[in-house]
Amino acid sequence: HHEGYPSAGCSHPATDLEHFEHWRRARSVNDGMTADSIPTAHIRGIPDLLGVIPHLLGFHPTESVVFIVIDQTRVELTARADLAELQPAGHIELLVDRLLVRWPAARVWVVAYSRSEQAGWRVLRRAAAHLAHAVAGEPICVSGRWYRVGDIDAPRHAHDPASSQSAASATVHGLQARPSRSVLRRSVQIDPDQAYEAECAWLAATERLQNLASDARPAAMVTALRAGLSNPAQLTRDELVWLAALCLDPDARDRALIAITHDNAEACVELWVLVVRACPMGLQGHALALVGWAGWVSGNGALQCVCLEELDAIQASLPLQRMLNDLNQAIVPPSFWTELRAKLAAALTPLDESQMGADEAAGGIGEPHGECADDQVA
Repeated sequence: HHEGYPSAGCSHPATDLEHFEHWRRARSVNDGMTADSIPTAHIRGIPDLLGVIPHLLGFHPTESVVFIVIDQTRVELTARADLAELQPAGHIELLVDRLLVRWPAARVWVVAYSRSEQAGWRVLRRAAAHLAHAVAGEPICVSGRWYRVGDIDAPRHAHDPASSQSAASATVHGLQARPSRSVLRRSVQIDPDQAYEAECAWLAATERLQNLASDARPAAMVTALRAGLSNPAQLTRDELVWLAALCLDPDARDRALIAITHDNAEACVELWVLVVRACPMGLQGHALALVGWAGWVSGNGALQCVCLEELDAIQASLPLQRMLNDLNQAIVPPSFWTELRAKLAAALTPLDESQMGADEAAGGIGEPHGECADDQVA
């Protein structure tokens, strides 16, 4: 499924890039340039640009380089990478090339966040030089409560992103800006104080799984997901861990993957995060991978990346994990899920009509071909 996309092979540095796609809910960078139905944040100057970045990312960046890709007045992508990863020779140049291959006609803003202005400007100068004509505006370096535009010797301006009009507009549209990336990562980590309860629930769930015929497990996943997605917060620990146990079955796990759509991706994130946190340590891998997939489909690149980091931390090596990492390295946009989901669904054995609800027959869980209204969103 990577044919025609930039390679993620070992011939070049594999810089983790958190990319945040806005192909469904694009933000305008010029007044009046988007449809009335699409929420907009009007960028009238550098303070507005800096004010909206934490909301596009979902957190306030530190020691980072942020790229904002603009195509025909719309923000198509906001991407973040660790500043330290981009300092070695060739790394930021490769990353710029990856962006321009994907959006050859776009213009790109580059903003560095660093305690050390010298470190930030070293990377910014290289990025601007490599972008050449694709630069949208002068590079910006934010250091603590100040920022400079264009050069390290330029005048210093006060940095207060929360006070900008763009930040207020983003907040109204429901775009959250967490204090830091670590807050997001903690949201997908297990509570060690619940280890005993998690272990008891896991033992019960795996025993139940063993007593369920293999060919009945995909349908059981469909049933459990239908109940779970309707109101994730109301599920008990036993119900959450049952979903995690079902993921041990490859066919059932495939059903969980294709159950993610552009319309329900945020609900899938909520559900699978709860599943992760209900599991015993070391046994949350499949659920964590599904959180990452749902994050990718929803356009949340930070969530995609922190899930991959947590999977590495528990030394997991799972098929969905490797595929998700490939999508990240190739900067594949979530709109590609339309095509990929249809192919995956077509490869699955269709469930009997009696195993599917009426809504699923119209293109949801269990749809054998994936040709449905949701698949036309992109």
